[in-house]
Amino acid sequence: MTDRYGLSFPDAEFLIPLKALCSKYGVEYIQTNEPMVEKSDVVFACVKPHILLPALKCLSDRLNDKILVSIAAGITLDQIQQVVPKSTRIIRMMPNTPCLVGVGTAVYAHTSSVTEQDINLISALCSSIFPVFEAIPESLFNAAVGVSGSSPAYIYMITEAITDAGVLLGLPRPIAQKLIVNTILGSALMMQKTGKNTTELKNDVCSPGGTTIQGVYALEKGNLRATLMDAVQKVCTRGEELSKKS
Repeated sequence: MTDRYGLSFPDAEFLIPLKALCSKYGVEYIQTNEPMVEKSDVVFACVKPHILLPALKCLSDRLNDKILVSIAAGITLDQIQQVVPKSTRIIRMMPNTPCLVGVGTAVYAHTSSVTEQDINLISALCSSIFPVFEAIPESLFNAAVGVSGSSPAYIYMITEAITDAGVLLGLPRPIAQKLIVNTILGSALMMQKTGKNTTELKNDVCSPGGTTIQGVYALEKGNLRATLMDAVQKVCTRGEELSKKS
């Protein structure tokens, strides 16, 4: 018997590779939810929001004294608490897609029964996929989704636009994309490691009367800042709407 557990479903062809992964890493493959929950100290509920509460209701009597981690968007801690035992320690988490390459960001909130030891355990379990794990009030979850959950899409759009500009000016697309992707990576590290704020870093690139300040001027004329702020606000508003529907 192993001390780690995998979960799958019978006859789900898309999960066939999971069996191979379980075998490779010594994880027990289990086909139904009930025994998996009974054998686990920590249960990650990684399902669509409309599935979460019905699924938890079915497992409620097996969730006593468990740590339950939900990543379902729009489902609040109070809603989850209503369908599980009071002894269940609930953590609501919202990771972003860079978790897929081990550099994600996640925010979390939790019920009062969750201990510091519980948080340290979840942080340790997930440190290989999101090195940034920030506690925030649950009331700010939708704002955090706009800032970190949805922002990869904005960055991809900006990357695509600058790549297209390079192609327009004669650069081969693979070279243009490689240049901007590495520039974004380097710029992120500059923000992380230099101790300078973004205004200082921007000013370092802009020589008086030079080329970069002309580009910055064009972006200011195009209301880049206001457009991005509006995008984050729209995401937050939509998240609030979805929360009310759930």
